[in-house]
Amino acid sequence: MRTRYRTLLMCAVLLTAATGPAIGQTTRPDDVASPEAIVAAAYEAIARPPAADFDWDRFRSLFHPAAQLIPSTEQRGGQLDVLSVEGFIEWIDAGTEVGGPGDQGFSEDGIHNVTERYGDVAHVFSTYEKHLYGQTENLGRGINTFQMVFNGGRWWILSIAWDEEVGAGPIPEKYLP
Repeated sequence: MRTRYRTLLMCAVLLTAATGPAIGQTTRPDDVASPEAIVAAAYEAIARPPAADFDWDRFRSLFHPAAQLIPSTEQRGGQLDVLSVEGFIEWIDAGTEVGGPGDQGFSEDGIHNVTERYGDVAHVFSTYEKHLYGQTENLGRGINTFQMVFNGGRWWILSIAWDEEVGAGPIPEKYLP
C-alpha cells in the first residue's frame, strides 16, 4: 500500500510540474486568459526594437512544456522539422544579430484571426504580416495555426504550425481582414 501511495504522489507531482510554467518564468494572467489573448501575447513576445532581445521568458510562459513549433518547409530548407520551444528559440537566435550594424528589429503582427473553440480546446488560424520594427512595409505574410487547451485555470499553446505566401500561395479571402 505504501508503494502505491508513493507512486500516486509522484504522478501528482509530475502532472503538476508538466502543467505549470518552467521554473523562473512569470506568466502574465492576461496573456493566458483566452485563445485570442494568448495569440496576441505570442506576437508581442517576438516583436523587438533594434538592439533589443526577444522576450523569450514571456514567450516560454505561453506554451505547455511539451509544445511543438512547426515552421514551413521553405524556412527549413525543404525539411519538415518539429521544434520544441527551446529549439525554436535557438533557431531564431542563431539567425538574429541583435545590436549588429544591420539590426532593424522585427515585428510579426496578427492581422486577422479565425477562432474555433469547443469546451477546453481551441484552434486559431491567425494571419500575420512581418515588418521591420516600427515600419509598415510588409516583408511577408502567412498563417500561424495555434492549437491550445485550457487547463489549470489558463490557456496553453500546444502547437503552432505555419506557412507563408511565398511557398503556399495567396492567403484565401476568408483569412484576411
